[in-house]
Amino acid sequence: MIDFSEKICCSEVRVKIGREVLGELDSLQGKKGIVHPRTLRTQLKADLDIEIEDGERGKDISVAMRIVDELLSSGFTRGDYLIAMGGGTVLDVTGFSASIFMRGLNLINVPTTLLGMVDAAIGGKNGVNYRLAKNMIGTFYQPFMIVEDLSFLDTLPVEEFRRGMAEVIKYALVLDKELYDFLSLNHDSIMKRNQDVLEKVIYSSVKDKLFVVSEDERETKGVRIVLNFGHTIGHAIEAGSDFKVPHGLAISVGMVCEAKIAEEMGYAEEGVVEDVLWLLQLYGLPISMDQLNAKVEVERALKSMLMDKKRRGEETLMPFPTRIGNWRSVSVPNDTLVSFSKQCLGGN
Repeated sequence: MIDFSEKICCSEVRVKIGREVLGELDSLQGKKGIVHPRTLRTQLKADLDIEIEDGERGKDISVAMRIVDELLSSGFTRGDYLIAMGGGTVLDVTGFSASIFMRGLNLINVPTTLLGMVDAAIGGKNGVNYRLAKNMIGTFYQPFMIVEDLSFLDTLPVEEFRRGMAEVIKYALVLDKELYDFLSLNHDSIMKRNQDVLEKVIYSSVKDKLFVVSEDERETKGVRIVLNFGHTIGHAIEAGSDFKVPHGLAISVGMVCEAKIAEEMGYAEEGVVEDVLWLLQLYGLPISMDQLNAKVEVERALKSMLMDKKRRGEETLMPFPTRIGNWRSVSVPNDTLVSFSKQCLGGN
C-alpha cells in the first residue's frame, strides 16, 4: 500500500493506494454517511446510506440538496464524515454537498473507476452542471482523505478502463515525460491490470495532479489550467452530444484537436502531434470525431465552448503542449478557436 499526504493551502490531504484499503475507514470516530450510485452495493458500515443516479444527469443541484437534507435529518455535524463512493458524478456532487453543509464537513473520496482515481477524486473541485455548461456551479473543497482501492478495478469493464487512461495520458503529455515513457513501454501490463504497474501509474498521476493543485488550488495563478488540456474542446464535444459521449473519449479527441491548434499556432514542437496520436492509439482511444460513434451537434458544441470558464472576454486561456512533458498557457482569440474547432468537429 502507498500512503502519503500532500499539503494544499490550509488542508492536509491523505492518500491511500492499494488493495483492500477500505478497512482504513473503520477506525474513524464519528458518524459516517455514504453516497453511492444505485448500481453499487457496498459492505462499508455507515450511519447513513444515500443512493443517487449515476452519470452526468445525476449531477443536478436538486441531488446535492437532497444529500444535504438527509445529513440534516440524520443529525450530522461538521465533525462527521461524508464518503463519496463511485465514479466522477458521485464524487462531484457529493463533494459539492459536503462543502456547503455547515460550511464543510469531512469529505472522503473513494473512487471506484480509474477515471475517478486519477482525476475526479483529486484536487478539491466539486460541482454540478447548469444548462449547457459543465460544472458551472461548484466549489473548491479539499477531501480529508482519498482512498484508492485497486480491487474496484478488477471488475471495471475494459472500455471504462480505457476512458480512464485518457486522463493518465493527459498528465504524461503535458506534465510527465517519465510517465509518457512508462506508458509507452508497459501497455500490456497496464491493460492486464498488473497490480504493481497499475499502482505506479495511479501514484504518478495522483502526484502530478496534487503537485499542480498545491501550486494553484483555486486557479488564480495560471498553473492549474494545465489540467484542462484537451478539456476545452472535450467538454464541448460532451455538450454537443447531449453528454452521450463519455468524458474520457471526448477528452481524447479534445487533446488531439488542441495539440493540432498548438502546432498550427506555432507553440508545439514538430512531432508533438504525432506523439499524442501514437500514445492515444496505443491505448485504443479515439483520435477523431468519426471514431466516437455518436452524433455531435457542432453549433451546440461551439456555443458550450464559448461559455467555458476559461474564457476571458474575447479570448480563451488554454494550456498547449510545447514538447512531451512541457506546456505553456496561451490566450487564444475566440474567433481563432472557433475556426480551428469547426475543422476538428467537422463543421463548415
